Amino acid sequence: MSSISGVARRQTSRSLVAGDGRRYAFADHNCFACGEGNPKGMHLEIELGDAAARTTWTPDADDVGWSDRVHGGLIATLLDEVMAWAPSSFDSWAVTAELTTRFRSPAMPGEPLVADARVVERRRRIYRVRGEVHGADGRLVAEAEGRYLGATPTQKAELKSRYALSPDAAARGVGAE
Repeated sequence: MSSISGVARRQTSRSLVAGDGRRYAFADHNCFACGEGNPKGMHLEIELGDAAARTTWTPDADDVGWSDRVHGGLIATLLDEVMAWAPSSFDSWAVTAELTTRFRSPAMPGEPLVADARVVERRRRIYRVRGEVHGADGRLVAEAEGRYLGATPTQKAELKSRYALSPDAAARGVGAE
């Protein structure tokens, strides 16, 4: 349960399967990157795949850093979010343990950015994930590699309860941890 102004409310998570079979994850919470409840957030809609995730984000004029370029911290956030969702096909709720980002070219406000991530190795609850962000013209904007720690079975049960998911159902994706 979450509490706002002393009123308890249950958080929810919902997913959508598109006509072509693509799965999208939506989280009704205050996460800066993927939550709907944060008015200043990125409001990312994450497309889920088999050991992979993808999203598209279009930064605006408020998302700039130096010299009217999109702030690198927001590009890193975009990568981190899509990379954290990639292990979801293993029914894993993952958090960042380590993230290394390389910036390759600047991104401009108003330019749609596509972020892709994939799990490249799994060892128990540790997932090694690679991600890339590409600009509207296909150029590589940034790339990253990271390690993500999956939730313990107890933590996963608590998260499923918080987001009103069945305890025996896979939270996201197709596999099981």
